Amino acid sequence: MNAALRDVQVIWRAVAAQREPGALRSLYLTAGAIGACALILAVLDDMDAMRMLRLFVGAAAGALALLWAFLFVPGSVRLNSPINAWLLPRQRRRLLQVTTVCWLLVTAATGFAIGSWGDLPLVALATLGLVLMTAGNKPVAWLLIAGGNAPWLLYFVLPPGWGDVATGKGATVVLGILVVPAAVWGLRWLYPAGGDAYLERRAGQLERVGRFDQCGEDEQPVQRDVAWPGNLPFYFTVWRRDLRRADPDAMLMHALGPAAHWTAWIANTVTLLIVGIAAHIILTWARDKVPQAFAAWLLNVAPPLLALTIAFSTAQYGQQLRRTQREQALLRLTPLAGNATLLNRRLAARLLRQALACWAAQTVAVLCVTFLVGADTATLLRQLGLCSLAGQAAMTGLLADYANANGGWNVALGLRAAGLALVQVMVAVVMGGLTGTTPWPWLVAVPLAVCAILLRRGWRRMLAAPPAFPAGRMA
Repeated sequence: MNAALRDVQVIWRAVAAQREPGALRSLYLTAGAIGACALILAVLDDMDAMRMLRLFVGAAAGALALLWAFLFVPGSVRLNSPINAWLLPRQRRRLLQVTTVCWLLVTAATGFAIGSWGDLPLVALATLGLVLMTAGNKPVAWLLIAGGNAPWLLYFVLPPGWGDVATGKGATVVLGILVVPAAVWGLRWLYPAGGDAYLERRAGQLERVGRFDQCGEDEQPVQRDVAWPGNLPFYFTVWRRDLRRADPDAMLMHALGPAAHWTAWIANTVTLLIVGIAAHIILTWARDKVPQAFAAWLLNVAPPLLALTIAFSTAQYGQQLRRTQREQALLRLTPLAGNATLLNRRLAARLLRQALACWAAQTVAVLCVTFLVGADTATLLRQLGLCSLAGQAAMTGLLADYANANGGWNVALGLRAAGLALVQVMVAVVMGGLTGTTPWPWLVAVPLAVCAILLRRGWRRMLAAPPAFPAGRMA
């Protein structure tokens, strides 16, 4: 047992060492934010002990699934190379054991959180498909999309009455039978013993894994997408316009790349609205065919998840500032950088304006989607409160001393932001009790006031710091 634990520790350190420090911090902060959101919802909603236990178990399952699927699996696929198979004979067996244990834990915890053990086979197949997708399996992504939409698609594709059969106990039994062979095949596909076929697929697989596994350049030089391709035409149009205008303020943001530009949110916002319109059409035109449980699930689960996207809307700024140090240094050598003494003021103004605009646009989009899926006034107010709190948390690490190596988001700042969010929730609950109202109106107002104070302090701190470009040069 001790030898097995030592092997697992060595494998975990090797997997984590492949990641960029910024990407690793983002994964840890995301996992922590899931737990913080669960605690916030437990405080705001009047839950009994069992519902609260299910909520926290579900949050733990989500955090474990995030680290397992987006950190461990892509990194372990890289470790399972032919040379390591010769040097470390036990490695493949340990990888199979760790992945199997994580899969069982995530599946069981998610099934308990849902509260329906009949959905366990579907959860098991979904979690298996998630890790196969992050490991570079192309067909699995389409199967996940089809499987996720199967509960309501079957009611349209199949003849009347067959939809209930396809989603009933018989289908659950069939899925339960398929889980074991699917898991065996999936694990063998993740960590094959070798052979010519595996060597032929490995190069393309590692390229696809790079989209989920942003490794450091010194450890694993793989191609890395900086932005979703659908946003690039908008970005290049704005970039050409700003280049003609030679505006130093705008060029500061272009030095960070497409991923930190406001155009990076266009596809996300449009997709969000399209999904809301599609859900509205389905729930309105096919009210008798769509189970009411699906509509209730949509109203209960979608709002916190949509607000979570706002909470991480500023994470890419710190990441891109650390990744584009060469571009920043080159920009400093050109006239387009402007006066160095004004660099921080210009960068802070651009960051603030862009982040606030994205916060407002995402909030409007989230409220529109919430309204389209049939939410009432109380649910809309609840969603607005969550968006307000998420936006305040996102702005906490926006303005900072980026010339310092620890500038921007880090673990300590993430913990402070989570603690501050919990304090605001407590204040909203107390104010709601004193005024005889729900906490949600106060959760809209309190974070906005706190955000204004924090942004003012961050503005002063950033203006007093050395020039931000190149970022992180002062250790």
